[in-house]
Amino acid sequence: MENDFKFKVNLGGMIDILSNHLYSSPNVFVRELLQNGTDAVSARISADSNFSESDAHIEVEVEKGEKILFRDNGTGLTEDEIHRFLSVIGQSSKYDIENNRASGDYIGRFGIGLLSCFMVTERITVRTCSYKNPDKTLIWQGMADGTYTITESDEKIPVGTEIIIFNDKHEKESDAIDEYYDADNISNLIYYYGLFLKYPVYTINGDEKTRLNLKFDFDTVKNKDVCMSMGKTFLGEDFLDCFTLKSERGLFNGIAYILPYPVSAAAHNMHRIYLKNMLLTENGEKILPEWAFFVRCIINTDKLKPTSSREDFYDDDLLETARNEIADCISDYFTELDMKNREMLYEIVRIHNLAVKSVLASSDGMDDILLPYIMFETSLGEMTGDELIDFGGMAFYTLDVNQFRQLAPLYAQRSELLINAGYVYENPILQKLAEKSRDTDIERLTDSDIDFMLDDSEFEGDPSADKMLSIVSRVLKKYDCKAALKEFRPFDIPALYTVNEKAIQARQIRRSKESANDVFMGMLSSFEEEVKNESSACLYLNTNNLIIRKLIDCDDKDKICCYIEILYVQSLLSGHFPLLHDEMKILNENLFRLMEEK
Repeated sequence: MENDFKFKVNLGGMIDILSNHLYSSPNVFVRELLQNGTDAVSARISADSNFSESDAHIEVEVEKGEKILFRDNGTGLTEDEIHRFLSVIGQSSKYDIENNRASGDYIGRFGIGLLSCFMVTERITVRTCSYKNPDKTLIWQGMADGTYTITESDEKIPVGTEIIIFNDKHEKESDAIDEYYDADNISNLIYYYGLFLKYPVYTINGDEKTRLNLKFDFDTVKNKDVCMSMGKTFLGEDFLDCFTLKSERGLFNGIAYILPYPVSAAAHNMHRIYLKNMLLTENGEKILPEWAFFVRCIINTDKLKPTSSREDFYDDDLLETARNEIADCISDYFTELDMKNREMLYEIVRIHNLAVKSVLASSDGMDDILLPYIMFETSLGEMTGDELIDFGGMAFYTLDVNQFRQLAPLYAQRSELLINAGYVYENPILQKLAEKSRDTDIERLTDSDIDFMLDDSEFEGDPSADKMLSIVSRVLKKYDCKAALKEFRPFDIPALYTVNEKAIQARQIRRSKESANDVFMGMLSSFEEEVKNESSACLYLNTNNLIIRKLIDCDDKDKICCYIEILYVQSLLSGHFPLLHDEMKILNENLFRLMEEK
């Protein structure tokens, strides 16, 4: 014989799931009650021909330390609906009672919102009068132990629903719960969650009635000053500028604000993201493009799908579409600035240089707009993309920041252009610039380019110079470095140390070996052998410099060895190369020798 059984639900376990796993904070019970009221009002506007949107409202009263009352003039509930929607976990009154289909006007979706109140109470009372039977008042009382009662009241109330929660949590929890039974705290939470709800939300204090939400038009053209003030109030910044976010497919509308200072790509900026005018989250990571870390937003959406906790969005195709449309809005904003307010665009790019570069590196859509404004560090000072394109002649770039710092003075002395492309995003951007530039040839710097810009020395073939160079070459051999005589400016630079990428890798491996244990030593030695044959390092000695000329005239081999090792380490330091242990050691030893000779 086959028997049918029904699941039993442990309500205490459900409440534990809500408070510890589904919802981030007990605060959300305020949001859930606002949602219930808003959805009930929306349902009545649709179903009751005698009721209009202008009649709709939600009221909240707080009896300090005792109870909280949320009242709406929505549809109300019949006894059958109470059994179905208040007493069956998982059922939702957000479904149209007549045809069992969810309405797009409703915020809620999951039918467990009322249970969130049990995070701050042991007892909930619902007084309700349905528009279908306006002469009948019903009272539902639910307890945290899973029991409930339904009674009919002789007291007549207006059509709608009152939800009353009482401060009778266990004593051990009372300190944490008491703060919710305070009018100011509840008002702040209503303001936080329901600021943009389309129906009026009032707090009642005796005869005083105060509206907490507002109607707001997300139009930065008509209401620029108001929008900027809103950004200051709700996002806490004096923003540089703002612009409208509007989806062509009707997925969202809102405002984006430009931060007045640079931020890291890893920064977690605060946003205000609303679903059907109810705050969903302050985290914009899912809905904003990942490169848009220089903006903060107030956004409302009616179409995107929330998670079960209603604290974020499902990452689906619709969300991806919205993200792409927000990227298009930012692109349109930059386009408009390029035409109407170039000073503002220059300022944004100056402040958010890294962020704008990330946009250019990851997308081709804004190249023509933003490339001219990008700032680059060069041997001739900061230059914009426009200035690089119009420079004319030959320009080189290096992907090594240290190499740029080392060579920039040499290029500046000759009025030649060297671009620092050693930071993130700059290499692909320079490739785009090179493709667009007709007057300037932009190429990557090579070892032969460095050698070409250094002039041949007048001391080549001089016996004294050859003798000194021979000693220097033997000294530097143990550092895997060659030596050469050249002339270059500025004269006060005695030596220039240059390396290729393989030599940099070899130095990094040697540095790692200095602190590696036996397990990794063999592996690092193997890596070192792989790059050793292709590594190239050279110390160019500037024969325009008085120190180098003194060394040429010096007959003391030991002194030449001493001074050249000091110059070698000095060149490493000026090129911002981290010193190896033996390099620091020779510097100290040679300085000590010079002190002893005195």
